[in-house]
Amino acid sequence: MNGENKDERVMVFIDLRNTLKNAEKFSQDITVDFKELVGTVVGERRMIAAYMFDGTECEYDSHNYFDDMMAEEGFYIFSRDCYDSNTRMQKEVDVAMTCKMLTHAFKDSYDTAIVVSGDRDFKPAIEEIQSAGKRVEVAGITEGMSRGLSKCCDAFHDLDQVPLFYLKPEMWAYYDNTDFAAHRDVPAEILTGAVF
Repeated sequence: MNGENKDERVMVFIDLRNTLKNAEKFSQDITVDFKELVGTVVGERRMIAAYMFDGTECEYDSHNYFDDMMAEEGFYIFSRDCYDSNTRMQKEVDVAMTCKMLTHAFKDSYDTAIVVSGDRDFKPAIEEIQSAGKRVEVAGITEGMSRGLSKCCDAFHDLDQVPLFYLKPEMWAYYDNTDFAAHRDVPAEILTGAVF
């Protein structure tokens, strides 16, 4: 991003399941590199914190392991026991994320919030944060992006154009029996020849 203010304080708020669901529209075999995603959208600015909001099915949901890995990478994880795998719906997560975004805006914890989601439900919160004098940027995959959400923000980061995807570890044997760890940073479109 050209013209970035290195003193600008940025907080990132990630709607985890929404982002993963939209990434699956490219391919069931890929996932998102969230650390790279955050580094890309924040750029040279001063990152204060990156929050991830998730819904889990139960105490033993496989997403709990994923959430633990993200916490080790420095993300603050907010998880609700509210995910229904039959309907692929979660409750309370958007409200929890909205509360955190608004609380930090009114506490003057950031200058710019970056919302990683395609869910239009965040539009009223974004408008309220902007009315408090803060900038709000939205980052998302266009396939699952609400037009209303991408238009109400101060800047939109089109994640389709950024190599933030990699093959899920369980898919490596299918593609070429290559060791996953040795190629962790190679974008999926290079590995598979797919164009996103």
